Formats: sequence, C-alpha cells, structure tokens
Amino acid sequence: MADGKPVNNIISMNLDDIKYGNDTKEHGDKVKADIGGILKSAMEIGIVKDILDNHKFPLNSSEETKKELKYLVEITKNADEDDINFCKLIENNHYDFFVIVAKKLGLDVTKEQILKWVADIDPLLFYLKDKFNRARPYQLAKELNLELYPIIRTDANSAAYPSGHTMDFLVILYHFGKMKPEAASEINELYHKIKKVRELSGVHYPSDRQVSEYLFKELIKYKLIRHGNSSKEKETNEK
Repeated sequence: MADGKPVNNIISMNLDDIKYGNDTKEHGDKVKADIGGILKSAMEIGIVKDILDNHKFPLNSSEETKKELKYLVEITKNADEDDINFCKLIENNHYDFFVIVAKKLGLDVTKEQILKWVADIDPLLFYLKDKFNRARPYQLAKELNLELYPIIRTDANSAAYPSGHTMDFLVILYHFGKMKPEAASEINELYHKIKKVRELSGVHYPSDRQVSEYLFKELIKYKLIRHGNSSKEKETNEK
C-alpha cells in the first residue's frame, strides 16, 4: 500500500501516462495543409471519429501490450543477418525498394511518383499519430525492464500508432495493383512477406500495423484513395 492505494494501481497509472512526446512542427504544417483533402474527407465521413473512438491502442498497462512487447523482444533477439539488412533497407530506403519492386513487376514507376502517392495520406496519419501519441516500444520496454533492443533507430520522429510504414506499403502496392491487375496475387504475397518488418525492427507493435490495415480498408471503401488521383499529380498535370 502507498497513500492508501495499491502499489500495482500506481504502477498502472504511471505506465498509462507514458507518451511518445510532443507534436512536431512538420506534422502540424502537413495536417493544416492537408494537400489531398483526405484528412478532411475522412473527418466528414466519420472515419477519423471511428478510429479515435473505437480503435484505440491497448493500454500500456494491459496484458495485450505486455504480450506485444515480449513478442518484439523475442523476434528482434532472433533476427539473422538478412533480417537486419532488410530492416535497415526499409528504414532508410523503402521508397527505393518499391521502385525496384515495380521494375520486377514490369512497371515504370519513379521514386517521385511513389512520394506523390503517399503524400496525400501523411496529414491523416500525422493527425492520428499526434492524437494517440503512443509511446514507441523501446520507451515502454525500458519502464517494464524488458530487454528490447531495436534493430534500427527510426528517424520518423513520430508516435507509434498507426504505423506510417504499413500505410505506405499498402498505398504503394494498391497503385501497383491498379497498374497491373494481373499481378494482384504476387503483390498480395509480397505485402504478407514484408508487413511485419517494422515489428522485426523493434519500432512498432503489431497493433500499430493492424490499425493501419483497418484504416486503409476504410479509405478504399469510401474511395478516398484512387489511382491517378493524387493532389500533386493533379498539380503537375495542370502546370
């Protein structure tokens, strides 16, 4: 007991108070600009409210979060050299990686095109990341005395939830699929091969990926992501 309260309640309260950190100016600027209008549309449709109200991340003090962290400890500890190299590649050059993927699929896609595709999603992702402000796994693992040593140190400068890389993967592969529908099975198989790389890296919980997958499906359902319809592509075509 401490001040009349069980010690475990105090521990839980402190754990649940742990956040990633402060919002960045870059995030704020992108959210305000909302280049493609996807954030505004997602708000009007109710997608944002649904995510905020019904798809919150598990509490830091929850058993689910502890299981996620133990899972991350295990997979990062058992990563081999190929795993480590791939984690570093995706952290530092994942857009270049997808340019290579496109070529293997027989598609002529530039890095600039890929950046345009993902740019419209950033305001929505940053808005949600800053609202949830979920601590990165290494921040929470330290408080729980878990030996989690991320393979990479992400320079994303953002909270964990939702996973931005997961959304990038999904958006980019969606466009590839529109460009080459006959490669749908191959593209889907590729996603399932790479989707857990940020967990393997030790920088995301599985639930970060899962909420991004749910959000992506909602954006597709309401046709907020459409091939050949990015704001920057429109600007380029109009010039």
